[in-house]
Amino acid sequence: MIELSGEFPFLWRLSAESSEGYCSVSMVVPCPPETQIEDLTIETSVLSLSSDSSRSESEETLEWNEEDISLFLRLVNQRQLNNNEPLTDTVRVDLSDPDIIDIIHVVAAAGFGVAFTSYGLLRKADGGYPVHNFEIGSMASLNTIGGFVSCVVVDVEEDDVVCVLLDDIEAGVVEEQERLCRHDLLLVKRMDVLNPDFAESRIKPMGSTLH
Repeated sequence: MIELSGEFPFLWRLSAESSEGYCSVSMVVPCPPETQIEDLTIETSVLSLSSDSSRSESEETLEWNEEDISLFLRLVNQRQLNNNEPLTDTVRVDLSDPDIIDIIHVVAAAGFGVAFTSYGLLRKADGGYPVHNFEIGSMASLNTIGGFVSCVVVDVEEDDVVCVLLDDIEAGVVEEQERLCRHDLLLVKRMDVLNPDFAESRIKPMGSTLH
């Protein structure tokens, strides 16, 4: 269990993954040298595409930036509220908890992943679903041709929204479309982002009001 108050002890480690410029992304929690305990490393499924070929050939360590920390805290606080846990100034996180590890995957994807376009993947948004008021860190769903999928909003710029998928979108839904997996990034429009309950039930929630 780690308590977080002011300083964040988290780092990212980018390690060469392929000759094509991809790096695997891991989260590292450094331990004090005097403890003689190895640093804690949590591997993620995220690959970072390096713009610098020499960078992709060696290991690089980066500190978490403000965007990483803000998104992590939003998602941890959201989890605590969902579990009816009180919010405090000091956040306690169990880095062996699968939910916390999944949050780390989402933060890594938001910081290092490459967003796919949603062309051909989503059903046309026609305003028939209730408006979902969201912000960075909000849970949401997307109405894909293969059904509703869960996601997390990680970036918003005017009408463009970037989401981290929490469900797979199977290959073959659209001809020649690659399979998108959990923790891939998807670029969508604001009106494509729906209430998360749609994905949880896989059907339109009872009592939802249509426009």
